[in-house]
Amino acid sequence: MSQWHTISCDDCGDDVHICDDWERPPRFCKACREARNARWYDVSCAECGVTFRACRDWEHDPRFCRSCRQDRADRWMEKACKACGRVMRACRDWDRIPDYHKACAWLMKACEVCGGEMRVHRGWDHPPRVHKECRAAQTAKWYDVTCRHCGGTFRANRDWNAAPKYHKDCAWKEVDCVVCHNALRVHRGWNRPPKFHRECWESVAPRSETCRDCGQDFVLSAGMQIFCRENGYQLPRRCPQCKHDALLMKGAVGALRDRTKSGLETTIETRGLVFPDKVAVVRDKRSGEPVAEVRMDTEGIVARRRVAIAADSPSGTEVSRTYDGSRGLIDRQRTAETFQPDGWLPTHRTRMVERGVLFPDTVAETRRSDGRGRPTVTRVREAGVLIRRSIAVTEVDRGR
Repeated sequence: MSQWHTISCDDCGDDVHICDDWERPPRFCKACREARNARWYDVSCAECGVTFRACRDWEHDPRFCRSCRQDRADRWMEKACKACGRVMRACRDWDRIPDYHKACAWLMKACEVCGGEMRVHRGWDHPPRVHKECRAAQTAKWYDVTCRHCGGTFRANRDWNAAPKYHKDCAWKEVDCVVCHNALRVHRGWNRPPKFHRECWESVAPRSETCRDCGQDFVLSAGMQIFCRENGYQLPRRCPQCKHDALLMKGAVGALRDRTKSGLETTIETRGLVFPDKVAVVRDKRSGEPVAEVRMDTEGIVARRRVAIAADSPSGTEVSRTYDGSRGLIDRQRTAETFQPDGWLPTHRTRMVERGVLFPDTVAETRRSDGRGRPTVTRVREAGVLIRRSIAVTEVDRGR
C-alpha cells in the first residue's frame, strides 16, 4: 500500500504531500508552481521561426532557439591578433575577418606636411601620409601647364622654383655632335645647349699656341679647331693680331713693288727682348739686299687703329702708311689702304682674291689708286728643308 509523506517546498518552505509511488515527485507547492509557470512565455526563434519557452526572470530575452544558438556558436572562431598576439573571436560569415583587436587596429602617425598626429589603420594597404586638410592644400598647389613642344597638358607645382615647360618625353632631343657627329642628348629648355660630347670637348679644348710671326702665345679656341676640322683646314699658326696685321703688311709691301725693278721677298723677324716686336724685312728678290722694313704701330687715343709703317732700309725714311679700309656696300670686303707718309693722299689699295681653277690659291692683290700700271700680287710660300719658314713673294701680275 502506498505511503504518503510530507516535504518542504523549495520556494516558500510550505509542506507538500507526496506519494512514494510517484516517479517525479514535485519540488514546489501548487501555489509556487503556478507562480513559476506564469513566469514563462513563448518566443519565436529569430532565425528558424520555431517557438520556444523563455523566462521573464532572465536578464536578456533570448532571440534564438537552442539549436540555432549552437549553430551560431559554431560559426565563431579564435584567432591571434597580429599586433599583440592575444586571442580574439571572429565570425566565419564575415566578409573580411579582422587581423587585429579594436584597440590594436589603429595607431597614431605623424603627418608628413604639418607634423600633427592622425589615426591610421594597420590593415590598410596604402595608409595615408598626410591629413585630409593637408592633402587638399597640397592638391591646390598643382596646376595645368601646356607643353611648348607637343601642346599637351601636364601638371606643375607652385612650390617649384622653375616650372617645367616641356613633358619629360618632350624635354630631351637628340642633335649631332659637331666633332664626332654622333647623337647628343640636349634639353630643350637650356639657353646654351652643348654642341659636343664631353669627351669630344676634351679633344678640342682651348689650348695655347705660339705665333709663328711674333712668338707670342695665343689661345686656340675650340670653335676654331672644330671649324678647321670640318672644312679640312690647317689650324692657324698666327695669333689674331698678326693675322689682322698680315693684310696691312702685304698692302705696304705691295705698294713698295712700284719702287723697285724686280720682285720682292719678305720675311717676318722678331726684334727686342723685353718688348718683342715683329718687323717685315723686305729684300730684293735678285740681289737679296734689304729694300725696306715694315713695322706695325697703333694710332689714336680714343679711336685706336693699327697702321703699317714702311721705311726705306738704307736711310730709315718713312715711305708710306697703310690702314684698314673696306669696299662694297652690300658685300663689304676688308682692304688695306696705303697712303703717302703725310696720311692724306692714297696711293694703293690691297685686297685678298682667289686665283686658279683647278688649284685655287688666295693671294693679296695690290692696285694703284689712280688705276695705272699692272697690279702686284703677294703669295706666301714655305722655304727651307730642315727649318721651315714662310716667305712672302711680291711680283707684278703678268696674267692681268
